Amino acid sequence: MLPRYYSYIQFEDYFQKILNTLDGSVLKDLVIGESVLKRSIYGLKIGSGKVKVLAWSQMHGNESSTTRAICELLRRSDLEHMLENIELYIIPILNPDGADNWTRVNANNVDLNRDAVLLSQPESIVLRKVFDDFQPHYCFNLHGQRSIYGSKNGSIPAQLSFLAPAGDKNKNLSAARIKAMHVINSINTDLNHHVNGIIGRYNDDFNINCVGDFMMSNLVPTVLFEAGHSGDDYSRDEVSILVYKALQIALKSVFTSHLLKVAVVNAYESIPEMSKAYVDIWIKNYKSPAGIKHLCIQFHEQVQDGKLYFIPILIGVNREDVLNGHRVIDLSDDDSFKNDLIVEDNFEIYSESLNITIFAN
Repeated sequence: MLPRYYSYIQFEDYFQKILNTLDGSVLKDLVIGESVLKRSIYGLKIGSGKVKVLAWSQMHGNESSTTRAICELLRRSDLEHMLENIELYIIPILNPDGADNWTRVNANNVDLNRDAVLLSQPESIVLRKVFDDFQPHYCFNLHGQRSIYGSKNGSIPAQLSFLAPAGDKNKNLSAARIKAMHVINSINTDLNHHVNGIIGRYNDDFNINCVGDFMMSNLVPTVLFEAGHSGDDYSRDEVSILVYKALQIALKSVFTSHLLKVAVVNAYESIPEMSKAYVDIWIKNYKSPAGIKHLCIQFHEQVQDGKLYFIPILIGVNREDVLNGHRVIDLSDDDSFKNDLIVEDNFEIYSESLNITIFAN
């Protein structure tokens, strides 16, 4: 499997190796467009079934887990059998420049997921052309989420999350939206007991500039996949495998017909909503002359010399919205703490016994 960060050249080499194992008939017209910096954008069409599924990943360049999951799907020895009744169109990386630079935006500093209507960027135009030409029956919009999400009470992190986007400002339950909810319900049923945390549900406020909302407004069932975080899985290896499994389930579930609307909606709404309740490190009960008690630290991800580094940054003190951390250091009952925690005036933090060096925001 690819590492969490890879250069675009690394991806192209890996992708080519996968292509070499596939039937040669799928290797036509692979380059479907170019990024701002003239990197090739690839599209791969597999299968010849009646149900058309369009899946795209890494429209945000620093969200690589779903691309890795797609690569695992393509490596399956029984891929042809799995797609017996499906025609699957995959865009593995929509934002090559952002992927190479490990940024959310493209080389013009535009969030492609806010460009569905304007189509101001070449990458957005590529996706729209595929959507118009391919005319999918389902769309899978593949993303990765930050490590800040968890259950409403902050007790459990969200390792996977999904959304059946609204297709209008009134959030009507169209037939397309019910179908998308059914796909998510199928994933939740099959994977709920395999996640290290919860499977969460995103807020469905409508924004026509978001690609998923736009496609749902065109009455195409669209499922937002979000690869989340739990525990020490900062490599996102565990969640990439979970997304791979979720894709398998999703592809099987698109054949269900005659869905009972009430049952589908009730099952979908039973999936817990999430909140931004988590930080990467939460230092609790630090007693200082200033009365500081809870220090909230988040990792800043930065690529240098081809490697991804996680730089801990203090992002707040005594924040009421923070309810938990992926690493919790409670100084009131931590026997390993040797009272060597130093908090500088600029809020840089050091402790040899806790093995932390945290930088000011």
